[in-house]
Amino acid sequence: MTEMFVKIDDTEEIRQGDIIRKLNPKTGEAERLGMVITADCDIANKKASERYTWLEIVPMTTYIKGPWAEEQLRKLSKKRSNAICDYLNAQIRKQQLGLAALTHESLRQWLRSNTAEGILTSATGKAPTPDSKSLRDLQGFALTVNTDETQSAFNRLKAAWTLFGVEERTQRESIRNALKDDGGFPDYFVLPELPRQPGFGYVVMLRSMRTIMAFDLYLTEQDARINDHPRAFHRLGRLSDGVRFSITQKLAFLFSRIGMPTSFESACETAAELTVEEIFENNTNEVRT
Repeated sequence: MTEMFVKIDDTEEIRQGDIIRKLNPKTGEAERLGMVITADCDIANKKASERYTWLEIVPMTTYIKGPWAEEQLRKLSKKRSNAICDYLNAQIRKQQLGLAALTHESLRQWLRSNTAEGILTSATGKAPTPDSKSLRDLQGFALTVNTDETQSAFNRLKAAWTLFGVEERTQRESIRNALKDDGGFPDYFVLPELPRQPGFGYVVMLRSMRTIMAFDLYLTEQDARINDHPRAFHRLGRLSDGVRFSITQKLAFLFSRIGMPTSFESACETAAELTVEEIFENNTNEVRT
């Protein structure tokens, strides 16, 4: 993948697309990785106030097991809560408990003080069997809203998938699809490799933007050590123009979106639904005549 990077002299100034690294002197491993995104013209004309802006880079496994898994848990909890709440509310009405209908939020709060088994017992009037679908679904939902930091987001996601009956083949495919460029506005950019870094697969986190003072970034690891700053950032290499431009373009697309209020989006959905109804109604009348 050498076409991803360009050869540069160690004495060249920092430019956009430079890959930077901060080492842990005890382990010799990278503590932080990033890419400089400050425009070349701003650097050359000293418009950045001696400060560089950079995007964080993490190993692909770190991205999948962290930010991506957390987002999937959020989506999964929203997707599954309606059916679970409908079932529990129907059982509560049968028991004539006089309780308010459960919602996604109220069910999440209930799970903070009770187990899935306890909630089902209260709602149905009898203890669930260990292999019942209702119990597995509620246990899966509990994992999606669990805030226990002793269990990683990915482990909770995988366990929830299993409880919901998602096959391992489908789980693997979901992870593969997560790192494909499907258009739209992704908040990441995949790099197959980095110079002087072991392994394959890294992700540029487009939302994780930071700054660093120019005097805290050295041109080489050797320069950092000579200046008695072994833990300072230093440059590893430089991305080719095509790759760095693609990253900055995605960054611009991501942050140039104009979000609309929920009420506006709901109104648009209503207008679309009314249009569909009108089209089908008119079509039916035309057929009759």
